[in-house]
Amino acid sequence: MKVSVVISAYNGKQYIEEQLESIRTQTRSVDEVLIADDCSTDGTPQLVQAFIDRHQLTGWHVEVNQENKGWRRNFMEALWASEGDLVFSCDQDDRWDPKKVELMVGAMTAHPEISILASNYDEFYPDGKHQVGPWPKKKALFEVPLTNNYMLVKAPGCTYCVRRSLLNLAKDYWKPDYPHDALLWRLGLFSHGLYALPQPLHHWRKHETSAFAKESRDLKTIGAKKAWIKVAQTINEDMQDYVKERVSGDTEPQLAVLEKNAKWLNRRQRFYNQQTIMAGLNLLPYWGCYPRVRQYPGDWYLIFVKKK
Repeated sequence: MKVSVVISAYNGKQYIEEQLESIRTQTRSVDEVLIADDCSTDGTPQLVQAFIDRHQLTGWHVEVNQENKGWRRNFMEALWASEGDLVFSCDQDDRWDPKKVELMVGAMTAHPEISILASNYDEFYPDGKHQVGPWPKKKALFEVPLTNNYMLVKAPGCTYCVRRSLLNLAKDYWKPDYPHDALLWRLGLFSHGLYALPQPLHHWRKHETSAFAKESRDLKTIGAKKAWIKVAQTINEDMQDYVKERVSGDTEPQLAVLEKNAKWLNRRQRFYNQQTIMAGLNLLPYWGCYPRVRQYPGDWYLIFVKKK
């Protein structure tokens, strides 16, 4: 099977060469590396092209967008533009374990039931701290189970290997507000195609200037939470349509989770709109739907303490 790597790049000159080198030196080489540059202003495309030329890398190419698309659209469209049967999504500022491609392609080849495979990651911080997640105690390949808090995407897209059939399916469900990794995760989850390989095959750089860190900070306001709830309601409706129309077999458990989440999101929206104690207490039966349990008391803090 042909293997592709897709990188969404934007002003990544500081770290991207280290990431490229970790891909180049994999024990199982890849057939294509597509770097989609979203109008960088720091010389990232030139640096990447120089790296490609220096190492005479066949199948590696940089595509510079005509306009700034934003990371969601840039990543999704670049994934679709790639040619691999198996596609790795890749951030510009991390590092790969040398055996990442070999082990993940091997698992996908041996298990055709897998449509999306995630790995563990090793988070590393500027102060030297390391932390392995999100499944530090698991030892072998396993299917990721569906739970009531399915909105939680436990592993980031930089840990994924995705089958082309799932990428094609995503064309029917993607919307501009949807991150590529969250959509692919949920499509795989609700069709029993989401699996995890618990080796820490990805070294995930954590720093305050990343898009992930910035958006996490921006979500901590009442207005941002209201906007997130609206997007989540649309996601939940899309997943209901997906399960009903495209997933085979007994889908009663999936639909039950989605119905419970629809009620949770409606009550959470009411809490933010009414901002009353009773509306907050009515959310208690749905605490388990929150991506993280601390987010329920976090709603109370935003509404009654921070008030903005």
